[in-house]
Amino acid sequence: MRVTSFDADAKPGNVRNFLAYEPDKARAVQLVRRRVPVREGEQAEAVAEADADELLDRRMKPGDVRQQD
Repeated sequence: MRVTSFDADAKPGNVRNFLAYEPDKARAVQLVRRRVPVREGEQAEAVAEADADELLDRRMKPGDVRQQD
């Protein structure tokens, strides 16, 4: 998951990356929007599927959302 803020000229600015333990992309975006401060003017989008081993290595459970390092 990626949350991107945009400047006054609509150019991408700050980018934050998150892992969401949810196989459905639309539901993963909803999870991030509910658990992470996504402000008006920011875009939350699913950009890639996470490897199951990565989620398990981080001790994530279904429904968890964590910011990536």
